[in-house]
Amino acid sequence: MDDHYPPAEEVLTLSDPLRRDLHLRRGGALPMKPGVFDRAMGEVAPDDTADPGAPDAAAKLADKHSGHIEAVLSAAASDPALVAHARAYLDGADDPTGAAAIASIVDRAQHSDQTPRTFTDGWIASRGLAFAACALTELSDIASSAEDLRPLNFLRQIDPASLRRVRGLLALCPEEEYERAVERLAAHRGTRSRRLIASYLVPTRHDWAEECCADPPLTEWGSNAFYRERLWASVSTPRHLELLGWRLEESDFTPFTFGIRATMADGVGPAIAPVLVDAWDRIRIYKPWRERLVELISLLPSDEAFKLLLERYEREFARERLLAAMEHFPVRAARVLSAVAASDSTSALLAAALLPMHLKAHPELRGPDPAPRIPDAPGEDLPAVLTAPGRAPRLPAYADPDFLPQVLLKDGGRALPAAATRRLVALAKKPDERLDAVRDACDRRSLADLGWTLFLHGDAWALPALGQLGDGRTARDLAALIPGWVARGTRARAIKAVDAIARIGTEEALKTLEELAQTGPDHAVRDAAARALP
Repeated sequence: MDDHYPPAEEVLTLSDPLRRDLHLRRGGALPMKPGVFDRAMGEVAPDDTADPGAPDAAAKLADKHSGHIEAVLSAAASDPALVAHARAYLDGADDPTGAAAIASIVDRAQHSDQTPRTFTDGWIASRGLAFAACALTELSDIASSAEDLRPLNFLRQIDPASLRRVRGLLALCPEEEYERAVERLAAHRGTRSRRLIASYLVPTRHDWAEECCADPPLTEWGSNAFYRERLWASVSTPRHLELLGWRLEESDFTPFTFGIRATMADGVGPAIAPVLVDAWDRIRIYKPWRERLVELISLLPSDEAFKLLLERYEREFARERLLAAMEHFPVRAARVLSAVAASDSTSALLAAALLPMHLKAHPELRGPDPAPRIPDAPGEDLPAVLTAPGRAPRLPAYADPDFLPQVLLKDGGRALPAAATRRLVALAKKPDERLDAVRDACDRRSLADLGWTLFLHGDAWALPALGQLGDGRTARDLAALIPGWVARGTRARAIKAVDAIARIGTEEALKTLEELAQTGPDHAVRDAAARALP
């Protein structure tokens, strides 16, 4: 195989659902066409411009509250430097700090979500994107007070839709205009909050983001969640993730943060995979959001992301997303599956089963030479339950005997023929005492390999079947999965695993059961294990 992948397999291409609610960055993914609600949240389209009537609307708001503005500027407690900036702006100066001060005063008096958006569009239309970006950055450093004008010593939440709109327009504007904004913003990064806002607005300045990641918002700061979201949307390199040291938490999964994960991937690229998978492993995520998260992981163009998905193949949404990734990255899939199949990973059996399916669908790809097949046992040596006439139920494609581990008879020299293997899989779908004869006649390890491969394909019936097909190693592997199932809210599956371990019945399985009864992840698992002990 080649040392490198085709160019198409090195590119992150976000699906339409993942491009919704995306925080745009220059050179990144393009947005979906925003609807009315999307625009209210700050989303923009490539042909968007500022409302030409916004400057007049902002001026009318300032006139409406001119008396209050003067009272605040004249207050003894107001900061003289901020007052000077505000008066200079009112006199026509090109002063983003003064513009922010006036907007802050009016916003406190007007009490409307539209006020900051009116001022933002007014700045864009009358002064340009660079001015608007600087004014919003300065606004994060001004106290929201009805009596005076003061700088802040903690973080202030400013209108997220205005920020997102300016970031989006900067991402899509001509290069000269973008460079002008970056140059002007460099002079407005004097405090922690301003550095965070500037990095959010122009995430291409990796050095600015690195500085913020080394000194992130803390829980004692005001509006921590707001700035946490902005910083997640600013990360662009693995170094940023390393400095930040954050993990995604439940608070990062809300209706208003839907696009943050895709924004992180759009910025960092494949190196974001461990952060996303860590959240998938730990957090109980609302089902539609979890589906999109798994989809995002499957689209990351990296061996690491593919392996992480393969290792979680039995989880909800993982199977269909891995199969889609195999089609999206066919060369990568062949290479990674080949490597995992030859390893001692718990996913080796699954990879060995998926690989021939993949190579059959892509005959242009080369895989490793297949291992020699063990000869079939004659019919008279097979347990009668596998040769008795009967109508086998419809089996999934992955249950084709050519894609499954061979099951050996106890002498090890012969294997079940294809028809007997199909019959065995059919029996495993509704396991009962008929499988006892199969366990007596077949090599227990190869039988367990078949059962584990079926289980990893994710169908619900395969977990109970492990009680009949598994061995001591199966019991250990199942026990290792139980804490994660409990943590993600699938306790019923954990209890079924305990039942399967009990039915395996080997000495090692009983020892595993005893350990679960003493140290299981919750009382339900411990109680189930204790009841199952002989």
